[in-house]
Amino acid sequence: MDCETFLAWAEGKGWTVERRTVPLSLPQAVTERYAFPPEYLDFLERVLICAGPMDTEWFLCEESYRQEDPDAFRWDEPERISLAAAQDMGDEAEEKRVTAFWDGVLPFFLSVGSGYEYYGFDLAGRYGPAGCVLHGWEPVFEEAEVFAPNFAAFLDKAAAGEVATGGVLFDPEEYAFMEMAGRREQEKHQRETAAALRALLHPEEAHDHGEDCGCGHHHHHEDDCGHPH
Repeated sequence: MDCETFLAWAEGKGWTVERRTVPLSLPQAVTERYAFPPEYLDFLERVLICAGPMDTEWFLCEESYRQEDPDAFRWDEPERISLAAAQDMGDEAEEKRVTAFWDGVLPFFLSVGSGYEYYGFDLAGRYGPAGCVLHGWEPVFEEAEVFAPNFAAFLDKAAAGEVATGGVLFDPEEYAFMEMAGRREQEKHQRETAAALRALLHPEEAHDHGEDCGCGHHHHHEDDCGHPH
């Protein structure tokens, strides 16, 4: 699947897709470490943001690769987590192993909805064909598996629902219907709660309900002569 076909699919499924209006300019610290595959550069030149409908999964675009906020989930968070674990154990050999792994693997898609997961390019071709897509997850991010032979195949799998996401991808019309139904149910519940509270606080108030109103009060009716019965 090419980029434009995928982006059209994503927009139709409620993903957040924002197009680039300025030239791509990746941070030097990242480009010095990694040679981005041409097919992914083409994607990045088109897209500013591309995130799933629940915002629990997203492609790493230019701003993602610039993210350095320690309170945010950064583009290289899996590497940072693994390095921190190795440092806590005082295992220098493990630190070197983790760094060597990430020197050859460029993450480009993150998912946090059902645990931390990533998809990345195997630039060194250590696990499959050079440029193939690896899939890894916590707690040992470096025990990755080959997921797709290339980026185009990854997009095919994403559109087929095979990529790890944290939420259900609703059809936009179905989602809107469910949202409206939810609001109506909430309003009904609020009305019923208010009525029950009024009945509890003011039991002496007169009712004009019918016999089968279900409010639990005994209703009196008068005949044509004004006598209750």
